[in-house]
Amino acid sequence: MTCTKSQRLCSSVPAGLGAAHRPCIRCSMRCRMLRSRHLVMNAKEESSDDSDDLQLQAVPNESGDMQTITSYAEESPQVMLQEQQAFVGVSAAAPLLPLKPPRSNTLEGFVWALVILGAVRLGRKESEDTFLDFDAIRENRQLRLESDKEMYARRLQLQRVEAEQKAAEANKRMVVARRRTQEAAQRQKEKEARYKKEAQQEAARLSAIQDAKQREFDEREVKAAAELKQRLEVEQRTIAEQQQRQRAELERQRREAEQKRQAIALEKQQAAEAKEQELAAQRAQREAERLALRRLQKNFGVRMEGSAAVDKPPKGAKTSGRVPREATVSVSITLATALTGESTTSMVFRDAAEAEDGAIEVAGSSAAAAAEQYQSAVRLQNMTGQGALQHMGEPELQHWMRLTCCRTLATSAQAVRQLLQGHGQRPAGQKASVQVRTEYGVLPVDHPNRNEALLDSAVAMLEGGNTSSCADSVLKPMMEQTEQAFQQGLSAPATQHAGPALALAHFLDHMYYHRPAKRVEASPWYEAANSLVQDLLSQTVKDAPKDSLMPLAQYMHYALGSDHAVTVILRRLADANLSSATKRRQQEEQKLLEAELAAQLLEEEWPDEDEMRAARMAVREEATPVPERAWALRNVASTLALGGPGERARARSLLEKAVTLKEQWLDDDQHPGLLIELDALGSVLEASTEWHQDAVAIRARMLRILSLVASRYLSAGETPSGVIVLESAVRQYEDVLGIRHPGISTLSKKAEKLLSNLEPEQREQVAAKCQQAAEVVKDIVETFAEQPDVYKQATGKRKAIELWVEGGLGALLPLT
Repeated sequence: MTCTKSQRLCSSVPAGLGAAHRPCIRCSMRCRMLRSRHLVMNAKEESSDDSDDLQLQAVPNESGDMQTITSYAEESPQVMLQEQQAFVGVSAAAPLLPLKPPRSNTLEGFVWALVILGAVRLGRKESEDTFLDFDAIRENRQLRLESDKEMYARRLQLQRVEAEQKAAEANKRMVVARRRTQEAAQRQKEKEARYKKEAQQEAARLSAIQDAKQREFDEREVKAAAELKQRLEVEQRTIAEQQQRQRAELERQRREAEQKRQAIALEKQQAAEAKEQELAAQRAQREAERLALRRLQKNFGVRMEGSAAVDKPPKGAKTSGRVPREATVSVSITLATALTGESTTSMVFRDAAEAEDGAIEVAGSSAAAAAEQYQSAVRLQNMTGQGALQHMGEPELQHWMRLTCCRTLATSAQAVRQLLQGHGQRPAGQKASVQVRTEYGVLPVDHPNRNEALLDSAVAMLEGGNTSSCADSVLKPMMEQTEQAFQQGLSAPATQHAGPALALAHFLDHMYYHRPAKRVEASPWYEAANSLVQDLLSQTVKDAPKDSLMPLAQYMHYALGSDHAVTVILRRLADANLSSATKRRQQEEQKLLEAELAAQLLEEEWPDEDEMRAARMAVREEATPVPERAWALRNVASTLALGGPGERARARSLLEKAVTLKEQWLDDDQHPGLLIELDALGSVLEASTEWHQDAVAIRARMLRILSLVASRYLSAGETPSGVIVLESAVRQYEDVLGIRHPGISTLSKKAEKLLSNLEPEQREQVAAKCQQAAEVVKDIVETFAEQPDVYKQATGKRKAIELWVEGGLGALLPLT
C-alpha cells in the first residue's frame, strides 16, 4: 500500500513487498504500536486459556481494512525487535546501546554522543538500503502472502465452526421459544374460552332481566294506548260535533251575508242604474238645452296665429338657471291676433332634453302674454262701445282668455316638442306654424241659464249651506262643458282636467268679484267655497296616473297665476301625485344644484389673489339673483354651523351677509321675506352663550315681523288666524326673550284681547292650533322663503314677496 502526504494510507503487510509499498514514518509508527498492543493482548489470552490453538485477531488499519496477525507464539522476539529497530531507523545488525550512558566527564560524554550519532546514521542508512532493496521486499511479500493464505483458510474454518455452533444454539433457542409460545397461546385460548363462557352466562342473565322488564313495559304501554285511544275517540267525537255546529253556524252566517251582499249589490246596481239613467237623462236634457241655447247665444271667437322655432342660440349665450351654463338650443314662439301685434317669447336651454322639458314654460309665457294683450284690446274696444265686454262681464272675459291661453299653450308646446324630437340633440333653423281658434258663447242678460245667473245661484246655495246641490246642479255641468270646450278642435293630445280647473277658477273669481271679502262674517262662507273647490278637484284627479298632474299645474300657473287658489290646490295635488322615481330624481338634481351653488359661493367667499379671477367672480356675482345668493349662503352656513367655534363664527358671518343682501333687495327691514335668513341666524346665535344678546335682538326682530303678518290677517277679517300667529310667536320666542320683554308682553295682551272677542268654537280651534306653535311659525317662514326651481316650474312662493308689497293676504292661507 502506498502512503504519501496526500494519501495517508497504511497496511501492515509483510516485508519484501517492494519499495513502492513503503509506509511513511508516521504510519509505520502507528502500525507498530497497534501491532505491539495486540500481540501483548494475544499473548495474555493464550497464557490464560492454556491453549496452543492459533488465535486470529482483526486489527483495523488506518485505511479501514482488517489486518490479520498471528499470536504471540508464532512471532519471534527477534522479529519484533527487528521491526522496532526498523521504525527508529537503526539496523538490526547494529549493536544495542544502552539508553542512558554512564555519567563521565565532558569529553567522555561528547565521545558517547558522537558514537551514538554515528550508530544512528549507520542504522538509518542500512534501513534505507533495506527498504530500497526491491528483491528483498518482493521475497518478504511472498512469504507474507503464503502465511496469510493459511491463516485465511484456518480463519474460514473457525468461522464455519462458530457459525454452526451459533446456528445450533439459535435452533435450540427457537425450539424453546416456540414451545413457550404454544404453551402461552394454549393458556390464552383456555382463558378466552372461560371468559366467553362467563360472558354468555352473564348476557343470558341480563337478557332474562331485560325481557322481563320489556314485557312489563309493553303491558303498561298497551294499557295506556288503549286508554289514550278511548280518550281520543271521545275527544274527536266532541270536536267533530263542535266543528259541525261551527260549520253549520258559519254556513248560516255566510248565506245571510251573501244574501245581504247580494241585496246591497242589487240595491247599488239599481241605484247606479237609476243614477246613470238620471245622469243620462240630465246629459240629454243639458245637451238639448245646450243646442237650444246655442241658437240664443252670441258667439265670440279669437284666433291665435304664429309660429314655433328651434334654432341655435347666439355664441356665448347662457341659461337663466341658478347656475348659468352654456346654451346649445334656442326656442322661440311668436303669437298674434287680429286685435294685437306679434308677441315673441324666446328662451335658451343647455340641450334638447332640457328644452323639451321647458316647452311648457316657453309656450305658457307666450300664450299668457298674447291672451293678456288681447284682453287689453277688448277693454279698449269697450271704451268705444264695442267689443265682447258689451255682452259679458269682466269675469266672463277673463274666463274666455284663460281658456284661450290653455288651448294655445297646448298647441304651441306640442309644436316645440315635435321640432325637438324630429331633429336630434342639436336642432337648428326649424319652424312650425301655430294656429288655435277659441270660441265662447254668451246668452242674453236676462236669460236664466246665463253663466252669471248660474254662478249667482251657486253662491246662493253656498250661503244657504246646500253644498251638494251647488256642486251637482251648477258646478259639475259647468266643469264638463268647459272640458269639452278646451278639448274641442285640438289636433294634439292635451292634458286632462284643464276644463274643470278653469270652471272652478271661474266660479271663485265670480264669487270674489261680486262679493269681495270686506267683512269678518263673510269668511266662513269663503272657506266653504274653497273647501268645495278643493273637494271637486280632488275627486276629478283622484284616478290620474302618476306624474300626470304636474303639466296641469303648470297650465294653471300660466293661465290663472301662481297665487290663485286653484293653482295652489293643483300644485299640492301634483306634488302628492309624483312617483317615487321622480321624487328621487328631483332630490338628486336638488343636491347637485346645491353643491354647485355652494361651490360657487365658496369660490366667491375665498377668491384667489389673482386680479382676473376676482374680476370674473364679481361679474358672476352680479349675474346671480339676490334671492338665490341668499339661499346658497344659508345652505353653506347650515353646514358650517355643525362644526366648532371657528366654523360657527364663519356661519354667522355668512348669514349676516345674507340678511344684508336681502334687506337691500327688499328695501325693507321688516319684510316677511327676511324671516328665513333671520331664523337661521338666530339658531346659530342661540348655540353660543356669548352671543345671547345678539340672539335676543334677532328674535325680537322676528317677533315684530310676525306681528305685521298677524295684522294682515286681522285686516283681511281672519281674526282667528291673526290670534294664532300672535300666540304662536309669543310661545316660540318667550324662552329666548323672557316673559318680561316688551314685545312679548305687548303681543300677549293683544292676543288675549282678540281671543276674548271670538266665539267659543273659534277659541277651541285657536287653542288647538296654538299647541303647534313651532309648526305655525315654520309655515309662515317657509311661505316667504325662496326655494330652488329645478324643473322650471313655478312653485308660487317666488311671488309671495311681491304679493306682500301689494297688500292683502297674498300667499298667506287661513290657519283654521
